[in-house]
Amino acid sequence: MISYDNLNDLQLDVMREIGNIGAGNACTALSVLLGTAIDMSVPSVALLGFESTAEHLGGEDKMVIGLKIQITGDLEGMMVHVVEKRFAERIINTFYAKEIDNIANLDEMDSSVLNEMANITSGAYANSIATLTSLFVNIGTPAQVPGKVSDIMRLPLTEFVKPGERVLVVDEVFTIDDEHISSNMILALESDSLEKLFDRLGVQV
Repeated sequence: MISYDNLNDLQLDVMREIGNIGAGNACTALSVLLGTAIDMSVPSVALLGFESTAEHLGGEDKMVIGLKIQITGDLEGMMVHVVEKRFAERIINTFYAKEIDNIANLDEMDSSVLNEMANITSGAYANSIATLTSLFVNIGTPAQVPGKVSDIMRLPLTEFVKPGERVLVVDEVFTIDDEHISSNMILALESDSLEKLFDRLGVQV
């Protein structure tokens, strides 16, 4: 059974390329949503285990927002867009001025803005996969989960990743009006979907 833990070098390169293309398309989509020019540095794409990912995101106790998006259709899996307080604040301030004191206590309008952002960026990733593979890839409505990094990391573990297995983590650094803000996208596909993806790309499993 294939998983992120037993990918060969070619398969790893394919997943990194999917992450790179998805991040680039997400940047373009975010620029349209915010109505402003956005630059993005070359994204970093890595396959990391639970502990490594938690450390990579700033430590298990760091407070963030996880925007959970189900992947359905020809592929099954989950994306989790992980954003820090400053990222959330910068996105919200594009529409109206607000200083966020506690990332866990956003109001309905704040949450709506972030959900729309997650819907658009995750859609860009899904469209990238669909274009590359000619598969039907659908996404669900984002579910917002504020909490510690350790709590957010358990979201994909509950459904698509076994304890100890790795997930694909894409680091995105955007520049808006000379300010650098970063977020992370976690992509977890279940085993059969990984196999189907590689098969459509002509990569031997």
